[in-house]
Amino acid sequence: MNEELNKILMSVQLLFDTDGITRKLEWIRGEYEHSIEPGVGIQTGFGHTFSRMSLTKFEEAVQRTNNDQDEDFHQYLNKLMFEKDVTQATISRRSLIKKSALSRYINGSREVPVYIVSRIALSLKLNLVQTETLLRKVGKTFKEARMDAVIMEAIEQEIFDVVKVEAVLQRFTNREESLLTKKEQDELGFGDMEIEVI
Repeated sequence: MNEELNKILMSVQLLFDTDGITRKLEWIRGEYEHSIEPGVGIQTGFGHTFSRMSLTKFEEAVQRTNNDQDEDFHQYLNKLMFEKDVTQATISRRSLIKKSALSRYINGSREVPVYIVSRIALSLKLNLVQTETLLRKVGKTFKEARMDAVIMEAIEQEIFDVVKVEAVLQRFTNREESLLTKKEQDELGFGDMEIEVI
């Protein structure tokens, strides 16, 4: 395993050894809540007035947040794709999700499993809060799990390659957890691959 992947593996192990996973999840949830409710925690003293510009920015943030809350998975995903100028074909290629299956996930005709959300998040190079938001759109959230810890560390270290993240995940979980189906693992040679850490 190369140095960048070994770094993820060591960081994930440290999260579990020091209970850092709990603190990281609290931070992500705090950041998520702050992005959803931008007015929370803003206190003004008696007699304070907003400038016209700051009031306009605040109103725009509230409107954007309300829109984010109303969006479902495919609406939010389409918005992210537009903002990042990424096509379905690019997501398919980066995430290793077949185009036809990806289309069904995006248009809402197929339920989206968590491992697929993770692969999509990696392919879009999302940050932790955007990934948390995407997870919540399918009724999930990051949790104190080995797979989630690997995904979080990969995102933080900007390792967005699904195959590399899969290699770390398989090594860290002794091949018990995967971002790939058994068929995909076989197609990519993960079943025969010996994963070593340098």
